[in-house]
Amino acid sequence: MSSLAIQFLTKKTITHSLQGIKSQLLLSSRKFASKPPRTVAACIIGDEILSGRIADTNAHFLAKECFNRGLDLKKIIIVPDDMNDIGDAVTKLSNKYDLVFTSGGIGPTHDDITYEAIANAFDLKLEKHQPTIERMLNHGFLREDSILLRLPEIPNKPKPRLLNAARLRMATLPTPCSVMFPCDNLWVPLVTVNNNVSILPGVPHLFENMIIPYINKVAGKVNSNFGNDTYDKRAKFFRQMIGSNLFEADLAPILREAQMEINKKKLGIKIGSYPKWRPSPKDDDEKDMHSDNIQEKSNVLITFVGRNEEEVKKWKEIVKEKIGGFEVPDEESKFK
Repeated sequence: MSSLAIQFLTKKTITHSLQGIKSQLLLSSRKFASKPPRTVAACIIGDEILSGRIADTNAHFLAKECFNRGLDLKKIIIVPDDMNDIGDAVTKLSNKYDLVFTSGGIGPTHDDITYEAIANAFDLKLEKHQPTIERMLNHGFLREDSILLRLPEIPNKPKPRLLNAARLRMATLPTPCSVMFPCDNLWVPLVTVNNNVSILPGVPHLFENMIIPYINKVAGKVNSNFGNDTYDKRAKFFRQMIGSNLFEADLAPILREAQMEINKKKLGIKIGSYPKWRPSPKDDDEKDMHSDNIQEKSNVLITFVGRNEEEVKKWKEIVKEKIGGFEVPDEESKFK
């Protein structure tokens, strides 16, 4: 081997080791942190998402669940089924945010490489997880040497599912890790590494059913009253909404002034502005002119989001009065 190749490999090894040390230091600091987790990021994994073959719904589901529990989803990224892209993305997100959720890439085929990529990123081993294997067996999988396979086939009955090498890949996990089984009717594990990276399947039904119990547990750390279906006002987000029949460009100076004043007072409230698209302004305006429903005349939806309910309502009223706006119930909004 040439000296140049040796230098390259040495540099690569050192870089990888430093990343592992950095991650371990961050892990140690989190163990002793007194603040509950607040910020969240999501890494959606899959070539099929980036090619447009399927539309991702997991990020949207996660966003709604985080909002309803007072967790602040700060970033969503989509990466291909590539070892380096997955590892780089998850490492950066783990270093910056309290909680990271991944979706996709933990199936039995050659392009399901999420476990391996994350293990490499955090300098972890890949090992078969016996509790997961036992759970797979309890959910109907059969070992290849099972005596049941020698029995004659029964007509109209599905063939046994072998616990072959491909399926065992789904029980080969980054180690060390923490594992929970959030659903009694599923064998799939929810794996967490580096204390804040939770790895979930990409199938929406599985993702949704598995993440709810886990995110409830996390929300309980943020809000001690969550288990009683009540919210600590310091944790929960509140949203108020108004509509306006003015155009967004006419509203911009008023909204900018209000947001600047809110920022100056450090109230933690965000004002959002969402215009409606009108395919034929002249015809549409004419139709709205004769509408009895004032909401049908709305050109812009304006949202106010923050953790202080009184301040959110107060600033909604201030802006509503300035623009001559009207109430929009949150449950009727497409932006809920």
